[in-house]
Amino acid sequence: MKNIIVPDLGGFDNVEIIEMFVSNGDNIKKEEALFSLESDKAVMDIPSPFDGIIKKLLVRAGDKVSSGDIIGELELSGMEIKNEKKTAKAQEPEKEIIISEIQGKTIPNKINNQSVNFDNIPLPGAVFHASPSVRQYARDLEINLSLVSGTGPKGRISKEDLKLFIKNGLNGSEHVNTSMGIPSIPSEDYSVFGSIKEIELSRIKKITGDRLSAAWLNIPHVTQFDEADITNLESFRKEQKISILSFIVKASVSALRKFPYFNSSLGEGGGILVLKDYINIGIAVDTEKGLVVPVIKDVDKKSVSSIADELKDKSELARKGQLKPEDFQGGSFTISSLGGISGTSFTPIVNAPQAAILGVSRSAMKPVWNGTEFKPGLILPFSVSYDHRIIDGAEAARFTKYLSELLEDIRRIIL
Repeated sequence: MKNIIVPDLGGFDNVEIIEMFVSNGDNIKKEEALFSLESDKAVMDIPSPFDGIIKKLLVRAGDKVSSGDIIGELELSGMEIKNEKKTAKAQEPEKEIIISEIQGKTIPNKINNQSVNFDNIPLPGAVFHASPSVRQYARDLEINLSLVSGTGPKGRISKEDLKLFIKNGLNGSEHVNTSMGIPSIPSEDYSVFGSIKEIELSRIKKITGDRLSAAWLNIPHVTQFDEADITNLESFRKEQKISILSFIVKASVSALRKFPYFNSSLGEGGGILVLKDYINIGIAVDTEKGLVVPVIKDVDKKSVSSIADELKDKSELARKGQLKPEDFQGGSFTISSLGGISGTSFTPIVNAPQAAILGVSRSAMKPVWNGTEFKPGLILPFSVSYDHRIIDGAEAARFTKYLSELLEDIRRIIL
């Protein structure tokens, strides 16, 4: 028998199971989907770690799980049992940690010849439920989990519970008002005016809404508008059969290298600026369940054609709900393109904790003055919203001007 354990969900806790694909007694192959989860980023299928038979399921659709939770039991196939035995024989036996009943002291118990600090170990008999990521978070913050009240199912402790525990300690209060003094919008009984239909928002839309609201309230937004004549670029990209967005991503790399503040974040407390050497660009993708932002990593090390292939793959996976947690992590700059739909300009909201976001609108043919006459040109409007605590207006204007020059001359992008 083998426990079926929820894999690492990228730091997400209490993620809802929206669909079960197996039942007790089912034969299952390794990597075959067991159930589907909906996080705040996307819908993802959780695969079976082994071949075998489902003997016992502990969850059902509607339940919430976290990384490390046991959700059932699997009877391994004959081949899997052999593999497990080989693996177990190759591994060294785990060393036990003797937990002292004395709390708040460093005791000379040894693991790999190092002292172990038991400040954060609960008193004997203390019981609490928390995922591995939450436990690590508690250790980093030096919080004793046995003192924290969990608000999740069966008293499970989440990261939000830990944050509230810290706030309560700082304020000397058990209850903290986190509304920031902003009055809520009053609701109405709309049915008195006519027929209505109520539809529950998807989890992605709900949490995206909360994050956008938090970003809008905490970041002093400014948006710089500009445009580029992409007549030559359009001809070239049609010959190569590569999307215009791929070239915009590549051009953004050069602009971010020249203006590194656009590829930065404010540190905790706002007193330190974190400049990032890596360039990981998030691309906003429209799906049936809401907006998701998969990240293309190390864009500066990839060609335009490679970027185009990855853009296509990530967009398809996003719409199918098959992106993994790591696909959303590590973004340092975001691009939101509405050019394929319509519109002349818009003001994107900064994807906190990033410093800036590029919004791309629909290109249109317009008369362009070349110094002696007007000639038709394909004009691409775009905008950059930025955190004014990090970036000032003059630098933003220089950034969009440089990006425009890159898009107007394809040689600059390729070089």
